[in-house]
Amino acid sequence: MILIVDPDKEANQNVVQSFKNYGFKNIEIAKSAAAAKEVVVQADRVTLIIINHELDDGDAYHLSRELRDMEAAKEAYIYIVISSLNNKTAIEKIKHSSADNYIVKPYMSAGFQKLLLPFMLSRVVLVIEDDPVIQMMVVNILSRYPVEVIAIDDGMSARNHINTTLPVKLTLLDIKLPNMNGIQLLKQIRSKSAWRNTSVVMLTSSSDSADVKTSLSSGANDYITKPFKVDQFVSRINRFLGNED
Repeated sequence: MILIVDPDKEANQNVVQSFKNYGFKNIEIAKSAAAAKEVVVQADRVTLIIINHELDDGDAYHLSRELRDMEAAKEAYIYIVISSLNNKTAIEKIKHSSADNYIVKPYMSAGFQKLLLPFMLSRVVLVIEDDPVIQMMVVNILSRYPVEVIAIDDGMSARNHINTTLPVKLTLLDIKLPNMNGIQLLKQIRSKSAWRNTSVVMLTSSSDSADVKTSLSSGANDYITKPFKVDQFVSRINRFLGNED
C-alpha cells in the first residue's frame, strides 16, 4: 500500500493520479495524522508513505516517528513534503526524524521522481503476464513480501511502461504475450541503461527449452516454468526479494 497524508484535496488528486499512471492501484489517502494512523493500523503492509509538512492535527516529524513504530510501516519508505527549499528549519527536523528524505512540491516533478527511485528499485515488482489466473496467483504470492506490484497483461503496454517510467527491482516476464513477446521485451529492458540492473525472471511453459536458452542468453537472470507450485515459485524469487517476512 502507498499512503498519502495531505489535507489538500487537489494535491491528493494529482499525486494519486500520478501513481495510477505508474500502474499502482493500492493507494490510500489520509487528510490528517489521526486518519493516517488509522489506515496503518488496519493495513497488512505499507511500503511508501508521503506526508505533507503541514497537518491540522500534528506535525509530520512526530507522525513519521509514530508510523515507523507501527508494525505495518516498519519497512516503509517515508518522505516528508515541504513547499520550499528555503525552509531550512523543516529540512533540519526531517534529518532527525525517522523519514528517509524530503520532497519539494509540486508532486511528481522531475525532482520528485528522482527521489522515488530508491523506492522503485527496492520495493517494486513488475509482473507482465496475460493469463489472469497466473497473474493473480503471482500477485497473491508477492503480497507476502514488502513490495508493491505493478501488473500488466499486454506486451505493447509493457513496452510503453518500460519506456516511460522508472526502473523497478524485479520484473517477472511471461514469454508468450499478445502484441509483443517476452523475449522482445527482455531485449528492450536490457537496451535501456536505467533498467539494465533490474532483475528479470522469465515465466515459461516446461516445453519451451529453446525459449529458456534464448531468455538466458538475452539477459534474463532466471526462469520459472509453468505450471508451478507456490513453494517452488517462492524458492526462486527469494533469490531476488529475500525471504518472506
